[in-house]
Amino acid sequence: MKLLTLTQRVRAGGACAAALLALSTQALAGAFNQQAGHGQVIVTSNFSTADEGFDAVGKFSPASNFRKFETTALVEYGFTDWLTAIVKPSVLSVHTGGVASADYTGLGMTEIGAQARLLQFDTSVFGIQATLRIPGSSNSANPLLAGSTRPEEDVRLLYGHGFKLGGWDSFVDVQVGYRWRNGGPPDEFRWDATFGVRPVAQWLLMLQSFNTVSQPSNSVVFPRNSLHKLQASAVYDFDKAWSGQLGIFAAVAGQNALRERGVLAAVWRRF
Repeated sequence: MKLLTLTQRVRAGGACAAALLALSTQALAGAFNQQAGHGQVIVTSNFSTADEGFDAVGKFSPASNFRKFETTALVEYGFTDWLTAIVKPSVLSVHTGGVASADYTGLGMTEIGAQARLLQFDTSVFGIQATLRIPGSSNSANPLLAGSTRPEEDVRLLYGHGFKLGGWDSFVDVQVGYRWRNGGPPDEFRWDATFGVRPVAQWLLMLQSFNTVSQPSNSVVFPRNSLHKLQASAVYDFDKAWSGQLGIFAAVAGQNALRERGVLAAVWRRF
């Protein structure tokens, strides 16, 4: 197979990345950057509940009734073809029952950062993303906010690849990162993966996996923990600018974590 020159690879990859942008959105940005002068806004609401958790060895254990409603607004804008700005504010309402009953309604974490494309070959792209997570409240006395009242930093490496599955446009997106919690909970290793396919032009189907494993911890309040979630969703393109998304998600394994299950709905606006 004839090798492309670097310039040819960049041009071909850029054209493919532009065609696959609508396929690549995940938690925060996918590996494919926004084009210069273009962007998108994705407003997502999700509702989840839990009455069980995963204990220290990963077995199911009873937990106080927990429910959460959260809305986030992901905003991405391409300053250049290789640099995308990211802003993601959130609001949430959380409740837990039992002896330590508590409620919180207000601002959640706001994420601010950028994503840079490092390499691009044909239909594959490698990038790096860095974000600062700013807490919406500093009230550490509320047990629902314990461990989430200090700024956090998240850095991850990204890989995206577009391909044909039969005759269907498809992609995979993999992110591997590290999150500094800055006191309280232990720092975390994080990796996420998305598989997306378009069986028809207006429908995008996605299966996603979100994973967290913390560093070891001797703290009774913030022990070592892990969580593995699966999410399935469908996105329908109303036109070139607007899309709607519906999905379900569930925690399928973990350690010292809640077994959440929920639903989500989102509106996408590209500009």
